[in-house]
Amino acid sequence: MAETVKQTAFSLDGDEAKAVARCEVGTGDLPGKTTFWLVFAVLISLGIRVVFDLPLPSVNMLGIYGATALLWILFLFYIRHRLHVTEEELKKRSLILVEEDEGFALYEFSTELRYHAGYDEITSVEKGEHIYRISAPMGRICLPVRKIPSEFREKLDSLEGAKQIPRSWM
Repeated sequence: MAETVKQTAFSLDGDEAKAVARCEVGTGDLPGKTTFWLVFAVLISLGIRVVFDLPLPSVNMLGIYGATALLWILFLFYIRHRLHVTEEELKKRSLILVEEDEGFALYEFSTELRYHAGYDEITSVEKGEHIYRISAPMGRICLPVRKIPSEFREKLDSLEGAKQIPRSWM
């Protein structure tokens, strides 16, 4: 029986590259959520101190809080820089998705194998607004939603052995 092979060439751009960069760096939307919860905790703490007429922290403790906030801000700048560098690297890639009957492969410049997985090996498909992140024993790979064929997306959506997880990486 002949095997059906379909090839789709694409490259990442704009929001897709940003989402894939967040995926590859491993930050997702964690810095934003963490910042929100840290600020929320500080405000609640101050509110409780004011409501129950408790003394405010000492000057030394406020200095420690300030140093911690400064380190967090520097860390956020580093993450933003790392995301920007990764995004620019991703935009330069020319990728080819090769669909087969039993699985798929992703090549860079049609010669370098970047990823290969059988449909039965896929453990999870994380669906975002701009990308699908596919997990299998070989690792994880992100594919842009708009540039992969709809038949391939339907195959991924209908996999019985894989968890279907909605995600937001932005």
